[in-house]
Amino acid sequence: MKKLILSWILLLGITQVHAQFFNREVKQLYDQAVGKNDTLQLYHLQQQQTALDMQTARFSYLPRLGFTGSYTRLNDDIVFPENLQTVLMGTQSLLIKEKLGLPFNGALPSGVELQPVDPIQRKDILKANVNAQWLLFSGFKVSNGVKAYRHQQEAYNHLTARQQTRLWLDVSEVYDKMAVVAGADAIIRSSEKILEEQTRFVTKAIENGLATPLERKRIELAQQKLDMKKIENQTNMQLLQYKMHQLTGAPETELKNLHPELVPAAFTFEPSHNRQPELKALDEGIAATHYMQKAALSEYVPKVAAYGQYELRDKDLSLLDPRWFAGIRLQWNIFDGLAARNNAQKAVLQRQQLQVRRKAAEDMIQLGQDKLQEDYLLANQKLKLKKAEIKLTEDTYDFVDKQYRNGLAGLTDVLNALNDIEKVKFEYQQAVYDQRRAALSAAELNGTLLNNL
Repeated sequence: MKKLILSWILLLGITQVHAQFFNREVKQLYDQAVGKNDTLQLYHLQQQQTALDMQTARFSYLPRLGFTGSYTRLNDDIVFPENLQTVLMGTQSLLIKEKLGLPFNGALPSGVELQPVDPIQRKDILKANVNAQWLLFSGFKVSNGVKAYRHQQEAYNHLTARQQTRLWLDVSEVYDKMAVVAGADAIIRSSEKILEEQTRFVTKAIENGLATPLERKRIELAQQKLDMKKIENQTNMQLLQYKMHQLTGAPETELKNLHPELVPAAFTFEPSHNRQPELKALDEGIAATHYMQKAALSEYVPKVAAYGQYELRDKDLSLLDPRWFAGIRLQWNIFDGLAARNNAQKAVLQRQQLQVRRKAAEDMIQLGQDKLQEDYLLANQKLKLKKAEIKLTEDTYDFVDKQYRNGLAGLTDVLNALNDIEKVKFEYQQAVYDQRRAALSAAELNGTLLNNL
């Protein structure tokens, strides 16, 4: 009897080694999942916030221009003391007499009046001015702050790459499970065709008195078992489609039109110069805390700024107020209650925490690489074993089927041989799934998963 239908489809994956881990459908699903993933959106917003913080720090060197308007009402005008006013009035009288050529002890002409002494500041004060401040030297606080923000932003970039890797694994895992269910359906359809052929054979045998209706009942029972498996697969596929919808937001019609494929993934265990995004993020965080510490200690470095002011309205200025002024200010924080010192110590403690986390992550990665290498090699061996088992069960079925047609075996033996084929093919599908998970997990841990897209 000819070999079972679909065997070549199941075995084709072991001979096709793809340079890429994911096919076109998985990539499309991933693109949809990116827009729906809350973690990636959060990292994107945090990157934008860090970029604004960096920009704000850089803009500290831009001049600050401002406009100020004010109205003040005093209880009374501010004037010179009475004795000084008397001196000023006397001086005014002497100057007038000198100009008119009169003796200093003579009386002023009747038509000449002395001007009252203006107050120093009238009680109604309306002012409007433009003022400016310009930071010239921040004591390296700005430059260190910008460097800290830059490393922080790079950390978010690596965390984004880490989440993208996990999203690839999540989407591909559900997709591969859908492929397992689709492969199971294909196996069931193949078995159904064989049962149809057996039904025709048994029907003719009954007509010729070479078989009993009981044998046809056995075939019907086997078909009912396949129908139950089909219903179970439909339920599993619906659950997987729902989970994929949660991950990607893809509509139900699109998910039903997928053609999931299950192809073994090839991975070579070689030393990689790529570090995991998690380690890169921790390294950037450690570097950021270094500059955070420097920025905190910069509070004790003198700072230099220029400042100035111009009065737009001089009517209500006092006799002592300038129309404009400009200057340079030096600010040196000698003692701030140890606030800067404590902030620097916080940065040191944060760096130590990140260093501990990095050491733990590096140890876990090293241990995981050894385990995943063993899992991957074992999965490949299991795959080869299941391939050989499929060949063996198919040959056994052919032999038993020939024996049955020659009256040397019973229908039960044939159905048992068919069940063995189904079982081994289901196991082969699961073995391919396990092999892909081992390969993808190994590539993820090795930091090379995103290099094989």
